[in-house]
Amino acid sequence: MNTIQLEDQWSRLKGQKNSGFITLRIDANCKPDLNLGINSKKNRCLLLMLPKGFNIDFIGETKENIKTSYNRKDNCIVLELLDGYYHNLFDDLIISLYFKINKIEDVKESTSIFISTINKWASFLANARGDKLTKEVIKGLYGELTVVDELLIKSSLSDVNEVLQSWQGPYDANTDFIFDKKNIEVKTKNYDSSIIRISSEFQLDDELGKELELLVVSLETDNNLGEDLEALVNKLKGHILDANGDVSILFEALAQKNLFTSNLKEYSNYKFTLKKHETYSCNMILENNEVFPRLMDTLLPDYIKKVKYNINLQELNSFIVAQKIF
Repeated sequence: MNTIQLEDQWSRLKGQKNSGFITLRIDANCKPDLNLGINSKKNRCLLLMLPKGFNIDFIGETKENIKTSYNRKDNCIVLELLDGYYHNLFDDLIISLYFKINKIEDVKESTSIFISTINKWASFLANARGDKLTKEVIKGLYGELTVVDELLIKSSLSDVNEVLQSWQGPYDANTDFIFDKKNIEVKTKNYDSSIIRISSEFQLDDELGKELELLVVSLETDNNLGEDLEALVNKLKGHILDANGDVSILFEALAQKNLFTSNLKEYSNYKFTLKKHETYSCNMILENNEVFPRLMDTLLPDYIKKVKYNINLQELNSFIVAQKIF
């Protein structure tokens, strides 16, 4: 199931002349009876049809852009999109849900996953409009997403969701990527600059038992040949779906910054070309006992707080442990 196939199904539904509620099974391969629908208000719906005799205690709710309900007569759970502005995000929800449940034969399990997933996405759709982000914020997110992309390329299919869950930058964690054995802080800079900005004493601090890497992303702003945030997100979405990963993990992270498939186009005027990834070890000790320059909360006096500083990377090549030029 992909976006093109899904839109083809919506087109088939809209082509049917009917003033009532019309439905269409999403495809013949999905084990649960998952259906698309268009109701009398012309709103798009997603329905999970339940077997006769299968009882469920489900209480729906209505939010600003979406409504969930239980149809007792037909024994089905209905998710209704109330605002057509969010068609793209609704499609992303459907595709994500499809890959989660399409092979599950146990009705209780598939129903539980369906309910938990639509509840989570309902919160995305309820808050999908907010203040516009600045160019610097978009640039920083773009840089972090190029790292997500590289990690996905290097990972096995079974590790895709783990990679996505490691991305904690949008949640304002101390470091941008958190793994079991190491953390990675990402800084995005202009290609022709050697300066990066550290915005707190926590960003390059150590966590007990873990290595810390600083991954510097170098970009060129290129409004002619560059790629915008929407294009990068769509590329990532394709990689995730191809690997049968959970695309909702990506969208949940983006939602923390009020970014959704429906509003990514608003940032199409910011385009970038990825030039280089450079990874610095923050724990390496050179032969002359030189260490990577950083200010850490664990080593600062209690009366020094909210530290912000710049690092000039020009003389720190000895700490580079990996490099990729694009």
